[in-house]
Amino acid sequence: MKIKNKISFYSFLMVLLFSASSKAQFVNNGNSLTIQNGAFLTVNGDFSNLAGTIQNFGELTVKGNWLNNDASGVFALASTGNTVLNGTDQSIGGSQKTNFPNLTLAGTGVKKLLTDADVRATLRLNNLEFAVEDKSLSVLGTAVGSIVYTTGFVSTNSKGFLYRHTNTADDYVFPLGSKLNGSLIYRPVTVKTKDNLDNTVGLSFVEKDPTTEGYDRSLKRFDVNEINPKYFYLADQKSGNSLLEYQFLFDKTVDGNFNQLVNWINFGLWEKAGVSNIRPLATAQPDMMLATFTTLKPVSKLPLTMSFITPVNDPITIFNSFSPDGDGKNDTWEIKNIDLFPDNEITILNRWGSEVFKAKNYNSANAWNGGGLNSGTYFYLLKVNINNEAKVYKGFITLLRND
Repeated sequence: MKIKNKISFYSFLMVLLFSASSKAQFVNNGNSLTIQNGAFLTVNGDFSNLAGTIQNFGELTVKGNWLNNDASGVFALASTGNTVLNGTDQSIGGSQKTNFPNLTLAGTGVKKLLTDADVRATLRLNNLEFAVEDKSLSVLGTAVGSIVYTTGFVSTNSKGFLYRHTNTADDYVFPLGSKLNGSLIYRPVTVKTKDNLDNTVGLSFVEKDPTTEGYDRSLKRFDVNEINPKYFYLADQKSGNSLLEYQFLFDKTVDGNFNQLVNWINFGLWEKAGVSNIRPLATAQPDMMLATFTTLKPVSKLPLTMSFITPVNDPITIFNSFSPDGDGKNDTWEIKNIDLFPDNEITILNRWGSEVFKAKNYNSANAWNGGGLNSGTYFYLLKVNINNEAKVYKGFITLLRND
């Protein structure tokens, strides 16, 4: 351990344990340490916080692993200093979450997250991989630049999540990637909020075949021909109700020349994720493409990936049954993507031709729940303007009551 400048100790019990390789371990057993502004504390081995609080206004550098077993999160809320992981293949673990004021990755190798962690202000990835695995890493700083990186990225191959807090109608970058299959695949996502309200937005990048993770690629909308077998995302708006625009980056020469985003829905199939607006990232990078997904309501760990569809102007899918029994599942008749096209009119008739429901601007908020009607088969007629083209859908819908 080496100390530069002034560090104040208040009844702080520090234990240095030396192994055969003379690698030190810094252990806090329950008292307080203050690292003053402009001061530096370097630990040449592991840092273990069994109990106690650190007030960090300077810089704490650790060259071994980080462990925290104190539910307080290690750092006092007033702390504004920086913690630097400057070793090789380090981990952040212990039984309790750590609340870092600022966190910087340095040194070499991969930094792994073995326990959930928060970064209250700025996370600096620089050029390193931060392997979140199946844990949650939350960057609480709301500034767009709260994540700093050059070629660094966060990997979440076991469905862990990188969360960001937003409060500005601006572009928040999630620098996601993976080396699960040997070579680097870098697939960042940009999320733009539509207002200045508070939200917590999370993303997971899973470099695995969706089918192996429970999202069967063979179960898909009729005009979806191929679904990306290499990876998928999970999008999670943990708090807030702002509408969000997600921009997913893919390489058409590596991933496939996809033309549509799809998402997994509660009916157990892959469906078009609205109008995807696939376009090149930049003129100088013609193979790098952006696919856009705009939410109509907050999503919860929603699977999304790229697909190739038959090029038709038909983003509407009409489900042919629903069961309004109050169990919170399939209680209303869903018309996928109808919220994107408010210029519509729906008419529903019973088997004798009598009108039982009629609505203009049909959407998920006023979806038909079959109120007052018995189980049976009904006829629907939907007229909708899709991208300035008048379309008509008609067919049968089955209402199933289990009560």
